Amino acid sequence: MRDTTWRALLLATAVSAGCAPAGAGPAEPGPATPVGALRSELGDIFADPAFQNAHWGAMVQSLETGQVLYRRNAEKLFMPASNNKLVTAAVALARLGTDYRFHTRVAANGSTGADGTLQGDLVVVGGGDPAISERFYDGDPTAVFRHWADSLKALGITRIDGDVVGDDNLYDDVHLGPGWAWDDLEAAYAAEIGALLCNEGAVAYKITPGDSLGAPARVDSLPPTGYLKLEVDIVTVADSTGAAVRFERRPFTNDARIWGTIWAAEDTVTCYIATHDPTMFFVTVLTETLERQEMEVTGRPLDIDSLPPEALGDSLYTLFLHESPPLAEIVIPFLKRSQNQIGEMLLRHLGVADSDTGSVRAGRRAVRATLSGWGITESSYIYVDGSGLSRYNYLSPDAIVRLLRVIYRRPEFDAFYAALPIAGVDGTIETRMIGTAAEGNARAKTGYIANSRALSGYVTTLDGEVLAFSFIANNFDESIDAAEYLQDLAVERLANFTRR
Repeated sequence: MRDTTWRALLLATAVSAGCAPAGAGPAEPGPATPVGALRSELGDIFADPAFQNAHWGAMVQSLETGQVLYRRNAEKLFMPASNNKLVTAAVALARLGTDYRFHTRVAANGSTGADGTLQGDLVVVGGGDPAISERFYDGDPTAVFRHWADSLKALGITRIDGDVVGDDNLYDDVHLGPGWAWDDLEAAYAAEIGALLCNEGAVAYKITPGDSLGAPARVDSLPPTGYLKLEVDIVTVADSTGAAVRFERRPFTNDARIWGTIWAAEDTVTCYIATHDPTMFFVTVLTETLERQEMEVTGRPLDIDSLPPEALGDSLYTLFLHESPPLAEIVIPFLKRSQNQIGEMLLRHLGVADSDTGSVRAGRRAVRATLSGWGITESSYIYVDGSGLSRYNYLSPDAIVRLLRVIYRRPEFDAFYAALPIAGVDGTIETRMIGTAAEGNARAKTGYIANSRALSGYVTTLDGEVLAFSFIANNFDESIDAAEYLQDLAVERLANFTRR
């Protein structure tokens, strides 16, 4: 009934507009006009009784005429969840540029002998590259490190008689976002970040059933590493009912365990576990990879902060630089897949670009300055982290639509637009709005944390008019599906809107 009722309303909106009396100012569209009918129907959608205890914020604006087609609590602040990524992405693209690339410096502290031995440490100087991960290298989390091993060999280095040292000092040592919940920290979406980050700070454990019932499951890690001290207790069972694999990692340690049961007919189950201390994870996986590439390393993986200041001396010299993909490519998984660690690194890198300080505070200053220049007032947002995982973030629908309107007219728009999920096609809305006028049309960023669901982006009407919209629900106790249903219904209504 819900679907057919609204779809019938979508077909009943082609009503001609009336005329205002002579000498009168512009009249608000009444319900007999197409815009009036649209406002009435959107109002009914967001007045759904299932959300009577919740708060809806909404705004829709034409990017061609500037007309505000609908607003509901549009100036009030709402917890945006990952809609905060829209701000981070837009500001990063504007301030750094779509072609910006991050550089990681691989250097030597010592000399290389004729036998191919580096007499000293291999030092990796972090440049804040968020793309050293399987996501950017065809599912291979060690592809970059294997390439580095080849580069070292090409330079005549086949043995390292020293340590593998990670220099993460481009950013400060605050590796978590402000306000992140402690009970999220074992999950990959809340992995710690730093100027050196390997595989987004997480290990993927692929679990395969054993050869017989009651046999232990097989567990393989990507990247292949012993960094996490993992305890495994998973048994193969005949019945899929109740079969489940669980994991945990003790906060601020690398002690983890995976336990439970796996169905014998299951293909694989994958658990993603965040690691503690991103720099040590980086240099540990690098060392392990070098050794698998038949390079001997006599020393240990180390954080540069564990060494005395004079340890590296003046003999450090660059062997080669690793260059990331351009920022226009990096923001694609950031927005389409809502990858949190990219956002946190971009925020800190904005601080570096603005003031040579890789901190959240410095990054926020750059964000505030940019938004002020775009006419977005500080009263319309509280920007705390780069990803939206923090519950301290707040945005008004009006601020989000203003941001969408500004970036729409900037040269970075093509990269921004290409990175947004497409309804019914890809990203976090690939299964939503299928079979409607919004499919393949609406491009929008989702946002979800407990009791908050957001959807903001662009949609083109039947007349070819581009609209920017923002729909945010806060403080609801209904299912996420119910919130998504209403958001999708509103976007479908916009896609079917015509002024004719």
